[in-house]
Amino acid sequence: MILSHEIPKGSKLYFGKEAKRKRELENLISNLLYQDGYEEISTPSFAYLEHQRDTTSREVVRIVNQYNQQIALRNDSTIDTLRLLSPHIKEEKVGKKWFYIQPVFTYPTTEINQIGVENFESDCVLPHIQLCLEFLKKLSLSPLLQISNAKIPKLCTQEFDVELEDFEKINLAKIQDTHPFLKALMGVQTLKDLEVLLKEAPNALKEELKELLELAKSLEYERLILAPLFYAPMPYYDGMLFRFFMYNKTIILGGSYKINDEKACGFGIYTDHLLSIKE
Repeated sequence: MILSHEIPKGSKLYFGKEAKRKRELENLISNLLYQDGYEEISTPSFAYLEHQRDTTSREVVRIVNQYNQQIALRNDSTIDTLRLLSPHIKEEKVGKKWFYIQPVFTYPTTEINQIGVENFESDCVLPHIQLCLEFLKKLSLSPLLQISNAKIPKLCTQEFDVELEDFEKINLAKIQDTHPFLKALMGVQTLKDLEVLLKEAPNALKEELKELLELAKSLEYERLILAPLFYAPMPYYDGMLFRFFMYNKTIILGGSYKINDEKACGFGIYTDHLLSIKE
């Protein structure tokens, strides 16, 4: 028996059958990724603070090295993976499809186990959603699939009197009171809802709403919902987004992004949530 006070709050412990299930899940997904042409990478747990996202946030666990330089425990693997691989990709020394199985850490002692997938060949989300559906089918799970477009909240800040922070913090009262169209857009969940509202959309939003509609039409998945105003917690996502969730737990989150002029698409599988749902 392991007592909860023997590990810091937010840290993770797997042992016995739980550790075996975790390893089996990781092996299942990694084998499917190998079959799809992905290679594995393991990045350092520590990085210079400027290389981690949102460096002003208290979420970052910080220390200093022997030269008094700010060092952070890895709180995001996407940026580090691209930063470390980018020179080799440009010289065509390595492939462009990678995955990693490693935790990220947030302040003060939270550990998040994840399997991350990054594709620097394409920024199209559709094949990545289909790949996730293949994983989930193997696990006999049918979660809700939510699709969004990160450009829509940003365009709304230009078109209406609303701040991006309101979308980040899901300030529903502020958003719906700003403009009747935003209130109507908040209620969009189905393909039909969006088709109807698209006729009333301001010109500045039409193109991005149409792109979201086209993605919805291309997906043959019954448990699909649309969330045009969803803003991802990872600010580097700048295009189409997708999220699988069950019992209010996100199990996969991904989308297209651009870092250092590299267009890519990737997603993270939240191992801890997935295992708790399977259990």
